[in-house]
Amino acid sequence: MEAKTWFEAFNKHMNPIFTKEDFETYKKGVLKDLKYYQKYLKQGAKILNLGCRLGCTAVPLSSLGYKIVGIDNDSRVVEAAQKNSKNFGKDTNILKGDIFKLTEYFEKDSFDVCVSGGLLEHFKKEDIKKLVKLQLELAPIVIASMPVKTERTMNQYGFTEETALNHHTADGIYRNFWSENEWVNDVLKDFNIIEHFLETVNSAIGNFDEVFIVIKGAPSY
Repeated sequence: MEAKTWFEAFNKHMNPIFTKEDFETYKKGVLKDLKYYQKYLKQGAKILNLGCRLGCTAVPLSSLGYKIVGIDNDSRVVEAAQKNSKNFGKDTNILKGDIFKLTEYFEKDSFDVCVSGGLLEHFKKEDIKKLVKLQLELAPIVIASMPVKTERTMNQYGFTEETALNHHTADGIYRNFWSENEWVNDVLKDFNIIEHFLETVNSAIGNFDEVFIVIKGAPSY
């Protein structure tokens, strides 16, 4: 199966440049998520959004009064996110960069929180740990959400128990499909997880279940 970039896989069913309706839809999804982790965000908090993609999270967050820096490694995605930010955002800065070089771009404790959605599952376990550790150098709180292995999620991505073993879904993108228990008690067990819960994502993004994990402070090793 030929691997694709996220932009190639998703631009067929998502508008790269948001319409007003798109923005309002994504904003509703962000507001839904905020009710869970807003307690970790002071008003006007500075947030780093890793793998920000088109700005589906970054742009609505900025419209709600947060200071947002988004980073992604695909020039086409960054360009679209910058346009979406200009059209609908407020205090937002979208950058092209390598998320494994975060400490080269930003100073220690530069942010109040680092957030990502649908990002960590694309890496192997050791790289996931490395990425979380990098984020904790920049912020005291890391909030990450990832698709989890449920019947709904498997149907969304066209996985069966057998095909999930090769980590590539029908769109050609590498993913790990782990259960909530595997994320919490295996992949991220060395970190101080202060909260985790399951949710079904905004229908505009897809029809799958994801786990939200909130990590605080330094790893335990």
